[in-house]
Amino acid sequence: MVGMFAGGCLFMLYLSSIFFRHAGEVAADLVVGSVFVLVAGYSATLAVRAWRTRHTPLSIESNGRVSYGQQELCAAGSVRSVRIAPPRREPYDCEVALEVAGTEFVYIPSQYFATFGRREHARLFAAKLAEVLKVPVTETD
Repeated sequence: MVGMFAGGCLFMLYLSSIFFRHAGEVAADLVVGSVFVLVAGYSATLAVRAWRTRHTPLSIESNGRVSYGQQELCAAGSVRSVRIAPPRREPYDCEVALEVAGTEFVYIPSQYFATFGRREHARLFAAKLAEVLKVPVTETD
């Protein structure tokens, strides 16, 4: 993921350089080149974010406390079930959430966890989480 974003950034910078070479002749070239630089900056931001979060651990302590890096997601013993739910964003088939206090869901805030293109993969992840947390897996359509 980091490589794809970094590669996209470099490609956008290359495209911008094509327009900047002729920026003095046509004013529109400066504008178009600037747009490519902005897109390159956005892609670079995504690459840095992916690089920084690649080693952030999802931790489940023996008392049931769930944390992602330094951020506590669920207090000790508060998880009631691991739920496979419909996606909040369209391109995915389902997401895995931690059900707390009956109706409240806690989604894992990572680009590497919890969104799945196929329910079979979500079931494997949810089963492992449920096993460690000692709670059931529930599924909604």
